[in-house]
Amino acid sequence: MRSPLKVCASILMTLLLGGTPLFCRGVAEPSDAARSDSTTPAVHRQLSFVMVPKGIHPYFEPVYRGFEDAAARYGVVAEVNAPPRFDVALQVKVIEDLIARGVSGIAISANDDQGLVAVIHEAVQAGIKVITFDAPAPSSEALTYIGTDNQAAGYAAGKRMAKAMGGMGSIGILQGGLDATNLNLRTQGFKRALAEASSRITVVSVVDEGGDFAESVNKTETLLAEHPDLSAIFSVSAEGAPAASAVVKRQAKTGRVLVAGFDDLGDTLQGIRDGSVAFCVVQNTYKMGWLSVEQLLDAVGGRPMPRIIDTGAVFVDRSNIDTYKAAMEADNSGKL
Repeated sequence: MRSPLKVCASILMTLLLGGTPLFCRGVAEPSDAARSDSTTPAVHRQLSFVMVPKGIHPYFEPVYRGFEDAAARYGVVAEVNAPPRFDVALQVKVIEDLIARGVSGIAISANDDQGLVAVIHEAVQAGIKVITFDAPAPSSEALTYIGTDNQAAGYAAGKRMAKAMGGMGSIGILQGGLDATNLNLRTQGFKRALAEASSRITVVSVVDEGGDFAESVNKTETLLAEHPDLSAIFSVSAEGAPAASAVVKRQAKTGRVLVAGFDDLGDTLQGIRDGSVAFCVVQNTYKMGWLSVEQLLDAVGGRPMPRIIDTGAVFVDRSNIDTYKAAMEADNSGKL
């Protein structure tokens, strides 16, 4: 029998094209191996933690697995409640509904920083513990951020891309929403690294593709039409690299237009194998989910919490595409 959150994840994928609003609930049986703290297992059974991603997207699948596994480990109720698309107003509505229900804790991947300040304040006033994962809301009252150091990861990616471009040429950047703090930090770091690496690299545009694969395809086609001599495309969002590689392959420009980006979706990895994607930056998404449960438990228990927990990232190319997952799993098993 599949566990509730895995069923929810399947529903997420099924509804990805339909855009139907989604509510998922999974209940984990209590575990004897409860977190060693002042909160008793009996209280754990009553706690309900809800993960609110930006929207429905396959990127979040490993996050859900980590969230589910940690919930089972500590014996708490775990849910995923995803807005049907990346939209801060829809995310606010989801959180408002959770406040009305009186859940114990919420972990949010923020679509927008300022747009979530008021609703997070409302949740905190209602006694709900709020943290962020994957994408922070630094202006809000969220207790901690669990995820990638986005500016540092973007900077490292920029250094790598500048080297791949030979220190010269023009590049377009795809970004899945211009209000997301995490993506803006990646773009800032990426552009700074390019500027430091070479004065002969030009960023022609930062294109908003809204976190949507089809829109990423359309925006890539437009980018290549407007800049026929474009040297490279980099995506700071998961859907951008596979979309760009699909267009590059269709236009027979593999090898002429370098493509790289964040995250290891299946089509991105296939692009690395066939040469249409140079590399990708892989985040430790499973750890984000696992640590979200642990930090919410700490919040409920009144323990001190760090403002930021960097879960790390790794570059993947042809040299380590067959080994990086095992290496990351080994890292997780040693620390979680």
